[in-house]
Amino acid sequence: MKRYVYKKKRYILIFFIIDFFGFLLDKLFSFLKKPINDISIKKIVVIELAHIGDVLAITPALHILRKKFPQSSITLVVGSWAKEVVTGNPDVDEILVYDASWFNRSKKVSRSFIKTFTFIKLLRAKAFDMGIDLRGDVRTILLMRLGAIKKRLGYGFTGGAFMLTDVMPFDVSRRQDKHQIEHNINFVTSIKEGIPYDTHDTTLKIFFSDKDILSVDKLLKDNNITNKDSLIAVHPGAGTAAKRWPAGRFSLLIEKILRKYKVKIILVGGQEEKNLLKLPDPGPGLIDLIGKTSLKQLAALLKKCKLFIGGDSGATHIASAVNIPIVAVWSGQNKVSHWRPQSDAAIIVQKEVDCSPCGLTKCKSLKCLNDISVEDVFLAVDKQLNKLLK
Repeated sequence: MKRYVYKKKRYILIFFIIDFFGFLLDKLFSFLKKPINDISIKKIVVIELAHIGDVLAITPALHILRKKFPQSSITLVVGSWAKEVVTGNPDVDEILVYDASWFNRSKKVSRSFIKTFTFIKLLRAKAFDMGIDLRGDVRTILLMRLGAIKKRLGYGFTGGAFMLTDVMPFDVSRRQDKHQIEHNINFVTSIKEGIPYDTHDTTLKIFFSDKDILSVDKLLKDNNITNKDSLIAVHPGAGTAAKRWPAGRFSLLIEKILRKYKVKIILVGGQEEKNLLKLPDPGPGLIDLIGKTSLKQLAALLKKCKLFIGGDSGATHIASAVNIPIVAVWSGQNKVSHWRPQSDAAIIVQKEVDCSPCGLTKCKSLKCLNDISVEDVFLAVDKQLNKLLK
């Protein structure tokens, strides 16, 4: 069975050597360890330092964790960029923020050892009984080990399994054949401790307030949008260049939709995506709200829309969380089976390419997305709107 997720042989060799000597030293000094079998699980920490979609993908697992450990406190550690999507979640008692440099997409990336040292001190001070890493990330495993978390649960497919107290079973060779949400659910349901709780509910959970709804209502009113308007949200961005359909094609797609349908199109996205595409000028049918909503306001806004059009992005997963119809333009970076939106009505537009799944953040040819024409996406939009606007 394949042991590591790495494709490059040198990484496989490096982590094999690290794990070999790590396990050796772990066994050698095992007599110094205190037995942990009878630990009472009162304080649990789940660490997910990646991006919005990744954090949303653990919310079904967090719900199961709450059911399994109803008397325990559950702390969630996330990056500042994803904190908002989990605030107000009743399955979480506390949210801590740690901006891991390896997931930070900001141009001003801080690799401060002081911040990391401070975070580790915080973990130690919290004295967690159980730590959970759903990613299988050796860096998170190291943080849990340095944070003196008593029981450390995770996968070992990026290395560092010797630092875990419980290595969860995982078929690395078939990793992308199953959705990440299902992997997360299987992980938590297979935890030996706690109350047995089995479910296949993959519903993403995001909670927005009445205040968020009122803010969105005002934003729509300010842009002359009424309850009678049929709204389509378009997100032209994505977290990495390798997931981003050419901006010019989004512009052409918007023009085709507005020529055929009596709808209003709302552009959504983060502030950093403000100048991503050159906007067509079709009159009052297009409203640019990029950078004008918080994540929760975006969720409230999308809930009012008939359709969402985007790529493999956090915004698409927010659309999935509020369960509206979706047209997703998918790159070859991941298999659709691994990260597809969970909305009841989602159409994925993707072209098969030999190099997929590549896992790249940048690609020179971008063949997987360049092969997807405006007409390809419009046919999917057409199919959705013919049902939705009847």
